[in-house]
Parts: sequence; structure tokens; C-alpha cells
Amino acid sequence: MGLYVEVESIEKGCKVIINLDTVMEVAPLTSGGCEISFPDQASVGGRRTMKVKDNYTMFQQFAIQPVSSEDIAKKVKSLKETKASIDVPKFAG
Repeated sequence: MGLYVEVESIEKGCKVIINLDTVMEVAPLTSGGCEISFPDQASVGGRRTMKVKDNYTMFQQFAIQPVSSEDIAKKVKSLKETKASIDVPKFAG
């Protein structure tokens, strides 16, 4: 069972229900609303997009944990520090 949400399609001019489990990307548009991308191997670039009137913040509530570029940099730094502090035993042989 998927997670479904109702959105206002700009192209169709009506409300539609989409399965969020199939969404690849949600990107805010400067003109307002969002562009939602779905995988579609028959389309150019392997994705199909849909523009909706709904605000980007509506979709943020479905993100498990929003991650910023600063969060990623901190995680990479901590991984490097952890790796440097691990003392690997040497086997006699």
C-alpha cells in the first residue's frame, strides 16, 4: 500500500491523486507550485514531470529527514575522523 496525496495539476486543471512512493523528485518552481518527477523509461531522460499548484512545503512533511549540504559535509567530516582514529591490528604471518 502506497502513500497517496491529492494535488492540483496545472496541466490537467483539476485535482489528481499521486502515489508518493513513485515520486523521484519534488522541486519548487520560482513561479509558485512544484514540479514532480516520476520514473518513466519511455520518456526522454527516463522521467516524466508534472507541474502542480501545491506549495513545496506540503511535500516536506513527507520527507523522513530533510538533509542540507551542511549536514552532508558534517557527516563526511565525522566519517573521515572516525576512519583516521581506527587502529587496524596487524597480523603476524
